[in-house]
Amino acid sequence: MITKRIPLREDNLAVYLDLYLLDNSPEFQTDQPRPAVIVCPGGGYLFTSDREAEPIALRFLAQGYHTFVLRYSVQTPFPAPMIDLARTILLVRQQAAEWLVQPDQIAICGFSAGGHLAASSGVLWNQPWFYESLGVAPEAIRPNALILAYPVIDLTLVLPLAVPLEPGGPLVDIGTMMRTKIFGDPQPNPDLLARYRADSHVSPATPPTFLWHTANDELVPARNALLFATALAEQGVPYEVHIFDQGVHGLALADEVTESQGRFLNADCQSWVDLALKWLKRQRAGR
Repeated sequence: MITKRIPLREDNLAVYLDLYLLDNSPEFQTDQPRPAVIVCPGGGYLFTSDREAEPIALRFLAQGYHTFVLRYSVQTPFPAPMIDLARTILLVRQQAAEWLVQPDQIAICGFSAGGHLAASSGVLWNQPWFYESLGVAPEAIRPNALILAYPVIDLTLVLPLAVPLEPGGPLVDIGTMMRTKIFGDPQPNPDLLARYRADSHVSPATPPTFLWHTANDELVPARNALLFATALAEQGVPYEVHIFDQGVHGLALADEVTESQGRFLNADCQSWVDLALKWLKRQRAGR
């Protein structure tokens, strides 16, 4: 395995990309490019979760994907995180020959707020106000597939739950803090909220999407995933959605690898990874 850290912003060293590339050993199919997965951890746009970062990347890496973990801008106004992700997609495509990546097989896997970021990338990549600000053709920043894990889709659909950002830390209302940080106002302008409500921008150009959620998510209701799935269905975009009946928010892999504080073990939800891998394989085979 080859690993590397690439800074993405000169003005913010906390924004960077971690690469996990399978070595091009002669014992493998030498010089054959592989598909890629870019992981966007959650964290309410307040931080990026370690539990939804490297462990996810290594799971996909073990199944033959080159993987990348994006530590995007947090506590900064939109669209800064979207620009970070767009530049990451562009970078992976530009380096596809060197990194042996299939440039037309780049999936984004996002969790919670990272799911909102991934979904926003999937529905807004072809909006002139966005791609023109980057000075690129829209196709250069389009993801080929989305994997959304308990995603925030509508920024108003985050329950007023007080939780600590770190063990033993003070309780904060994640939804209010998230909207305050990314919009500068706990009650943002409705036009801004509408711009970044992902389901309202789904079109036939939205990439195929895999979604999973839990029915009793105490922070981000499963309605978020269902809204996005409904919009995909209405636009004829291929999708697969799994709603597990039990599970707290932030399960990550839902196994011992990403367990923390005795809260994140869930045997049923562990199957999401295999389900997503099978779905990705079908997408790559053209269904």
